Amino acid sequence: MIAARRGGWAPARARPYLCPVRTRNLAVVFAGICGYAERLGAQSWEQSQRMLRVHEALVDPVFRAFGGRRIKQIGGTLLFVFDSPTDAVLCAAALLERVARYDAEVPEAERLDIRAGIHLGEVRLEKGDVFGEPVNIAARIEALAGPGEALFGEAVWLSMNRAEVRAEDRGERRLKGVPEAVRIFRLVESLRLLPDAGPLPDPAKLEESSEVLRHLREAYRAACRSLEEAWPYVPDRARVFVGAGLAAMVAVAAAFFALARLGALP
Repeated sequence: MIAARRGGWAPARARPYLCPVRTRNLAVVFAGICGYAERLGAQSWEQSQRMLRVHEALVDPVFRAFGGRRIKQIGGTLLFVFDSPTDAVLCAAALLERVARYDAEVPEAERLDIRAGIHLGEVRLEKGDVFGEPVNIAARIEALAGPGEALFGEAVWLSMNRAEVRAEDRGERRLKGVPEAVRIFRLVESLRLLPDAGPLPDPAKLEESSEVLRHLREAYRAACRSLEEAWPYVPDRARVFVGAGLAAMVAVAAAFFALARLGALP
């Protein structure tokens, strides 16, 4: 742009670019291991890492089958988001069935006893993560669930296709950090045939990942989510440079991945 001035024209000062706050209405799902903190105190490092690997191998295929996007892992809990609240609840049903089959085949000490908490609302998207009250409420709901249980908030129940599942009204509950009471529902069963997420994992065959490899995977997932969120706001002329930068990052990550697989990294 140019601006008029006495005696001629001069370029106008560029206005500062303000990155808009990106928000989306998403179903937020926390899937965690019951009593995870207590178990850590009674397990060796190798046992706790094996438990987390089994948890991930059980959960990830189910969430992928229903279109869920993995956000992050917090100790023994995985955080996913869905565009559809119906898919989120059906995914929880499929996950509980899959984990129940696994727990029935292993000794009691190796059972996972997964639980899930789900809530729906507008979340803020930032740096590949999600923030906002719906995330906090979903975490509080997950903490209320018992082994093999999936609980979800009233917002999920009112927004989903209620012909797909049978649920039980657990009444209103006061949740920490939430000003109003939240009505909670318990998933009883799915009324739809659920897809098969593949064979159950064998703990003895799950390869232990190095710390560097694990962090590389998390960084890759976060970068993909950040790019997906930011791409619509990148000017057309800048996309070539962004693409070149991403290609360089992938090359570096691939090199570290190869080193980690060869055991050259801690």
